[in-house]
Amino acid sequence: MAEKKQFFGQLLGTRPDWPNDMTTEEEKIMTQHFSYLQELVSDNRVLLAGPVFDDPVFGLVIISAETKEQAEAILDADPSVLAGLHRYQISEMRVSLISDIQK
Repeated sequence: MAEKKQFFGQLLGTRPDWPNDMTTEEEKIMTQHFSYLQELVSDNRVLLAGPVFDDPVFGLVIISAETKEQAEAILDADPSVLAGLHRYQISEMRVSLISDIQK
């Protein structure tokens, strides 16, 4: 098994007013998105995830994978990406320090 690397994924809304103008259907998709990421956290394939309240708002996902292609596959399978609510940018990074404190 190859050594795991970390990747910074930035999930970006596909329209200017995202997420302030979400429809009921989009809210359901975002619930699926949360559950998907929650499962990946349980499997230690996602180290952390959450929204960043900047302008624009974006989702931050730190992925643990052997290759960038594997990390991209994780984001490609995200329900919010599949539904066209998000597009993403991904960059390799290194987690040098991490706290073990959970909320």
